[in-house]
Amino acid sequence: MAQVAARLVVCQAQPLRCTSSARQPRHAAAFVSTLHQKPGSSITGRHVGPWLLPQAQQQRRSRPVAPASAAAASAAAPALDSLDFYPVLTVQGFIMPEVPEGTEATVFALYDEARTLQYVGFSKGLRDTLRTLFSRRPEKTHYFKALHFPKLDQQQMLDVRSAWFDGNYGPPPGNKLPHERDQWQQPLEAHAISERGKAAAAAELAKQLQGRIRQRGCKEEFVPNADLLAEGQVDFLPAAALSPEELERQRQLAEAAAKSTRTVGFELDGAPASFDLFFKQALKTNGGWMYDLSVTYQDKETHHRVIVGRDYYEPQGLDPQATVERVFAFLLKKKVPRQTEGILLNSQFSSNYFAISQVEQNFPDFAAAFAELGQLPGEEGFWRFNRTKDYGLKGANETPEQLKATFGWS
Repeated sequence: MAQVAARLVVCQAQPLRCTSSARQPRHAAAFVSTLHQKPGSSITGRHVGPWLLPQAQQQRRSRPVAPASAAAASAAAPALDSLDFYPVLTVQGFIMPEVPEGTEATVFALYDEARTLQYVGFSKGLRDTLRTLFSRRPEKTHYFKALHFPKLDQQQMLDVRSAWFDGNYGPPPGNKLPHERDQWQQPLEAHAISERGKAAAAAELAKQLQGRIRQRGCKEEFVPNADLLAEGQVDFLPAAALSPEELERQRQLAEAAAKSTRTVGFELDGAPASFDLFFKQALKTNGGWMYDLSVTYQDKETHHRVIVGRDYYEPQGLDPQATVERVFAFLLKKKVPRQTEGILLNSQFSSNYFAISQVEQNFPDFAAAFAELGQLPGEEGFWRFNRTKDYGLKGANETPEQLKATFGWS
């Protein structure tokens, strides 16, 4: 059995409508519920054949994927395409996958930002495995799918992986190409030019990786393995066991963050859609409110600063955050880009930093989003700069003599 575990757990064997809901987003709620568990426990799951599914996924699966034959019914695993995508990072920036209670082993698949399959692996502790792989390749570790087993069965897990390869028309790059496979399964090499410089090169590489991890929005701490640094390699230690006090503190922080996250439903191209709004900071201003927030839609997170004038919530009897919800539902429905950088054209809307009045000025149909609540400030509420004098040489009708008279030149 020790040999079986060594073969399976590769990553551990090596160092490694516009309607808003008060409920927490699924991945935010999962994180909070996980922190409520005692150390070492897991969320509730149930058997579906020889594997386990998280409770949330059970509710969405009307029936298991039909096996090729009745004789294979007890052993046929769900096809990879039938499993749900989960973000590796929660909205709050933690790696906290749902793992059903009683799980001994997991087969998982990792995807990049475009949801292209990158790697299929095995794990006996999914959280630490995801942390390890995320730290090695943060740019390629955005989503995962997982199938959990109540008993570690080598042959069953290998069969599942083979079936997933077949459904993908072959192994993904991380399993097929030796160079890619090494980057997933082995500590990273610093490639120092001399033996004496190995430790320094590895320390620099660790800092670069920590920076890339923070850029992804991860709030967890990643501590390099000091023994590996001395050998010119980089990997990070598993997550430290939390004391009861630290567990309670993180639970409170997660609950506070989840309360600041709203799931907003709206209609897009005739079909229901939803996004998450996470209000990170709120500042009361003389004319209303200013919010720093993030929007998670189609599993992509963007960051925004929004100024809400009181004319856009007080007359309508709205909470200012409800106005922000309507605004982003409107912008997403119009498919306005959520990320704007550099110098913008007059035709481009600055979606990362804007006032609600700018939305009304840029989009004539914006008032329709508030039609049932009353009239918006409109033209009367906009600042305008009108020309009172016409300066500058315009051509034949403005001679030097006329300019001298206008400006009092002698």
